[in-house]
Amino acid sequence: MPLEQVRQRLIETFARWGKPGAMRVDNGLPLGAPSGQLTPVLALWLIGIDVDMIWNKPHCPQQNGRVEKMQDTTARWAEINKAADLTDLQLRLQASLVLQRTRYPVHRLAGKSRLAAYPTLETSRRAYSPADFSIERVYCFLMPKLYTRKVSVSGQIVHFGKVYSVGLSFGHQWVQLRLRADGQSWQVLSDYKVVKELAATTLTEQCIQKLTVFQRTKHQT
Repeated sequence: MPLEQVRQRLIETFARWGKPGAMRVDNGLPLGAPSGQLTPVLALWLIGIDVDMIWNKPHCPQQNGRVEKMQDTTARWAEINKAADLTDLQLRLQASLVLQRTRYPVHRLAGKSRLAAYPTLETSRRAYSPADFSIERVYCFLMPKLYTRKVSVSGQIVHFGKVYSVGLSFGHQWVQLRLRADGQSWQVLSDYKVVKELAATTLTEQCIQKLTVFQRTKHQT
């Protein structure tokens, strides 16, 4: 599914249930990074609208055990293997979720449904607005991170979708990059010393809002 469609489904969920304070996700795309190096752009957008990201450790689904179990239970209740098509599948899943939330009695809740036990689920929520986005939140998230890149024989590196020229003298060497506090440039470090600064032209509010941060661009000196 295209990233924009995923975002729209998230916005619809926020409109119905409110914007969460945090989201726990696994290490798969589009919200997780299998390599562990770069934060996916959709996660950067969520951070920008004030939703903290909590990533499970790789290959540790038990860290999100309740959700994993709920997905299994929902699939069985909905009998997804009997769905005629995607529309039918969506209807089956929706009916199962309504049953689970509003009608199914829960022993640990004295036989009440989840919604009866927690009625504030319908009213206590953080509203979502596009105006919530703050690029400063993204910068604060990224600033403590240190990224390692190997310089090519031609003196180039690829970072956040951009090909940068570091210099022929650094060919075949490893360098580190960190974001300046103002978010305007990446500092390149070699032997713990800043040797160059590179404009962070893809790490802008516009690029994050358009989900285009990691689209490859031509090299820049």
